[in-house]
Amino acid sequence: MQYGFVIDQTACIGCHACTVACKTEHDVPLGVNRTWVKYIETGTWPDTKRAFSVLRCNHCSDAPCVSICPTGALFRRDDGIVDFDTRLCIGCKSCMQACPYDALYIDPLDNTAQKCNYCVHRVEVGLEPACVVVCPEGAIISGDLNDPTTPISRFFQDQPVGDERLLQRSPEQRTRPNLWYKGADKAAIDPLGAVDPGDGGIWRDPAPSFMTVDLTPSATGSSNGRKGPASSNGQPEGPPRVVYNTDHPMPWGWRVSSYFLTKGISAGIVMALALSLLFGADSQSAFARWGAPLISGLFLALTGVLLVADLKRPDRFYYILTKGNPGSWLVKGAWILTAHAMILGLWFLFGLAGADFVPVLIWASTAVGVGVACYTAFLFGQAEGRDLWQSPTLFWHMLGGALAVGGAAGLLCAGIFDLGLSSRRAFAWALVAGAAALAIVTAIEFFSRCPTSNHAAGMHHLTKGAHAAEWWLGGHVIGVVAPLVLGAAFLGGAGAPFWLSQLGGLAALIGIWFADDAFVRAGQSVPLS
Repeated sequence: MQYGFVIDQTACIGCHACTVACKTEHDVPLGVNRTWVKYIETGTWPDTKRAFSVLRCNHCSDAPCVSICPTGALFRRDDGIVDFDTRLCIGCKSCMQACPYDALYIDPLDNTAQKCNYCVHRVEVGLEPACVVVCPEGAIISGDLNDPTTPISRFFQDQPVGDERLLQRSPEQRTRPNLWYKGADKAAIDPLGAVDPGDGGIWRDPAPSFMTVDLTPSATGSSNGRKGPASSNGQPEGPPRVVYNTDHPMPWGWRVSSYFLTKGISAGIVMALALSLLFGADSQSAFARWGAPLISGLFLALTGVLLVADLKRPDRFYYILTKGNPGSWLVKGAWILTAHAMILGLWFLFGLAGADFVPVLIWASTAVGVGVACYTAFLFGQAEGRDLWQSPTLFWHMLGGALAVGGAAGLLCAGIFDLGLSSRRAFAWALVAGAAALAIVTAIEFFSRCPTSNHAAGMHHLTKGAHAAEWWLGGHVIGVVAPLVLGAAFLGGAGAPFWLSQLGGLAALIGIWFADDAFVRAGQSVPLS
């Protein structure tokens, strides 16, 4: 069995009956929607045209929301319906990042993720979904695609799936959606096919929003250089424009950006210490025995606090370990963080006791620390709705960032611990090497071809749009150039004072947070619906 939908946009009149029926059937609160209608308009008054598109979950055969969900709250049934169990949801919002269709939302009443579930309670007793029953034009067709007797199968018998008049949303995401649109305007179902004019659309006053896309073209053309056709009065029409849609705020904010930094420090300071051992530093110093594991452990604990605080259901945080989905990198990351905490604890205790095998624990912690620093690259890779985050260089970005902030933290620790010259130079080398790696990764990303329009839009936001100042000035002038120059000045000798390297370390801590924050926000600034 495989349930699916066809939405005949040639019959849809934009009456919102499907939205209202869905809200009534499922008690969906105001402000969020499982099903909604998007309006776009083309032309210049009085020669204008409006197109509708009914948007909702696509019940994908390869649903990325199911893969990333850490607790199995989202699952694919035997009949192909992607359903959810709110009793398991921890409100991590990762499913919202994985879905390329903006289909999920956080219920403001119980703080769990929800979406269209094909009205399974109706389907299981032989009824059609509420939206299908209420549609006055019969524009929504549902049923089992594998049963030749269902209305949707009969539709495809008359109009094969390969028909060019049948479209799907974001097919390049390869999620194998089970929802088709007949006769839809391509601009209505392409999130970047129409621009937001910034006037609030119909039925509401304009209001500034961090979700406003800054790819809005001029009145004579679009962001890709396309010029609109002339209207009857000779004026250019401009690109299609969104005049009604539902809001989808950014799921992740400063807590996620800060978590990048705290876990980077926790992993990086251990890696920088291991480097100092290669430089000949004393493995039995107070810093090596108990200072480094204590500081790393504190930042690891802060990482946990940020992760739990970002959950909409923090009371269920332990579900990640007790009800974990092993396919989710949120769960794998929790395992890695737990292993890191255990090794740090043993290191700290045996270090206080003066055990001789502390170097073994340092190297073990370094190996796990690489996982701590870099597992988020794989987690962001599962967030398939955000193409900017799918970069193959993200692993190296996170490794370089961790090395830079680890070296920075080590340099600043010299004000508390008596670190020898070899340790100081090793931390400075970690700072410089990490900053140089970040510069190389940025250059590769900046000059590489963008594989999708979603990725190109994200890069625009990051490097030229709303987050460009934070990315270039904060992330690279402060976070890369300053550490490189100041760290190299100390390493170059010529009597350069040690505090220069410490100043470079402080700049790295501040700047890399700005870079990560810009990266996190820019990826979410591209509309998905």
